[in-house]
Amino acid sequence: MSKKPKRILMLLENESFPEDTRVLLEARSLVAAGYAVTVICPTSAPRRYHETIDGVRVYRYRETAQRDGLLGYMWEYGYSLVAMTVLSLWVWLRRGFDVVHVHTPPDLTALIAIAYQAVGKRFVFDHHDLSPELYQARRGASTPNFVYRALCFFERLACRRADRLIATNASQQHIQITRGGAAAEHCYVVRNGPNQRFLQHVQPEPSLCESGKLVLGYVGAIGIQDNVDTLAHVARRLRVHSGREDFRVVIVGDGPAMDRLREEIDRLDVGDLFVLTGMIPFASVPAYIAAFDICLTPDHSNPYNDSCTTIKTMEYMALGKPTVCFQTRENRHTAGDAALYAQDNAVASFAAAVLRLMDDATLRKRMGALGRKRIDDGLTWSHQAVALLELYRSLLPASVVSSPALPKPHDADVATDPAGKQPRTLGAATDD
Repeated sequence: MSKKPKRILMLLENESFPEDTRVLLEARSLVAAGYAVTVICPTSAPRRYHETIDGVRVYRYRETAQRDGLLGYMWEYGYSLVAMTVLSLWVWLRRGFDVVHVHTPPDLTALIAIAYQAVGKRFVFDHHDLSPELYQARRGASTPNFVYRALCFFERLACRRADRLIATNASQQHIQITRGGAAAEHCYVVRNGPNQRFLQHVQPEPSLCESGKLVLGYVGAIGIQDNVDTLAHVARRLRVHSGREDFRVVIVGDGPAMDRLREEIDRLDVGDLFVLTGMIPFASVPAYIAAFDICLTPDHSNPYNDSCTTIKTMEYMALGKPTVCFQTRENRHTAGDAALYAQDNAVASFAAAVLRLMDDATLRKRMGALGRKRIDDGLTWSHQAVALLELYRSLLPASVVSSPALPKPHDADVATDPAGKQPRTLGAATDD
């Protein structure tokens, strides 16, 4: 008689499924290893509220409109907390679960997992972003206020109550242990890793190659903390100070700061240098990156971005493209010599690095090869899945699962350990 698979309930508030690439890859890897996975998440698009995708059961609730300020946070997170609680009760009564795997932000979602601990369920805290730093980056301030302190409280609560913790890099893991009070032996690093689509040979998007101009490209979310409007200033500096007209900047993506980006492009009179595609199908993203000559990561160095491993940078590297970025701690850890680093969040420094690559095709090729080698040497998702499954084997030692499997690309994809009491990492080259 075969054993009943262990059941995992994933809670995801700030994105839908399968749009969140990290959650999609984690869920697929766990299903491939023999676990039963259910995801609860919001949706803003007209779609089914319950379906199964790649063996993952998905329950969705209608997303509420986002609002700014304290009342906006309270409404959005309060509404989501109630919706996820109701759906989790439905899943518990209908199918049951053994583990509540919370993807953050917000850390407030941990309250649901903590409640289920009272009836014997295990709690995995998957720390995608540092909520206090993200809040400060979005409000453009460094002085702590009531909301910041409240976010720190919920972060500490989650870190101290979780049975296992996941961080996307060593910087976040350090925060979990020092500020959050987590037990080091319960902490694991599961880095972001590029989807399999980015590891294959990809034909460049033809429409971007027709002009014969150099293509400077950005792919990803366009939020306030992403500083994509910096690229309008970079383009103007290349035109006005360097006299360059032999390029165009392609921005692939959308987000709440898109209007701000458009305003800067218009104000600086560089609209003819830009192509704004908006959101495109995830399956098309690799072809766009393959058409870029130089990839751009304009996230400024600040307490939030210094803690983030940006998946866009890893996708650039996977496709053998050189990157220009600001000198954040995790950009350095991830890209190494595959990127040029601008200093002090300065437009002039960023533009100078772009100009250097524009004028040196040999350097572009060499940096691209270095980036792909770093990915192949330990930063693909197949490497990260090993740490994820190790965590679950330690949490559920009685479970019998198969070897970790690399999730394969799928048409439904949508738009990205030492012994002892030590935090677990993969020991990849970027975990300095």
